[in-house]
Amino acid sequence: MAVAEVGERFFQVAFAAEAAHVRLVQRAVRERLDAWGLESFADVALLAAGELMANAIQHGCRGVDETVTLSAWCTADELLIGVGDPSLVQPRRRLAGEGDESGRGLELVTAVVDRWGSELAPGRRGKRVWIAFRTTSKEAEA
Repeated sequence: MAVAEVGERFFQVAFAAEAAHVRLVQRAVRERLDAWGLESFADVALLAAGELMANAIQHGCRGVDETVTLSAWCTADELLIGVGDPSLVQPRRRLAGEGDESGRGLELVTAVVDRWGSELAPGRRGKRVWIAFRTTSKEAEA
């Protein structure tokens, strides 16, 4: 796991596409959110980011020799977390059947974040799926 911190409100970590690394990345992100004073967002942010990391490993990588990247950054009013993988296939929400063992992840993500999306990386070198949480209330902005 290679951590690169760039700037006061940006954090990035690259890790091998192995499920065992997800917990280590989540721990590092929790520490960063605590340092940024965003501990109240940690549980829900790590739930959604964990789902994106699992999806990247399962659907976006062909083997453990590939790398997944997680970035977290803050703007004046949002916490954003992005997960990048080498696949060009964009995620899509789907309705899982009662007996399906998977297919509910993006529904979970949609339920707990303020917004999410995905984009191809420059030069078509994979994609990044991102989630965003408002860190200020609408009343505070008025």
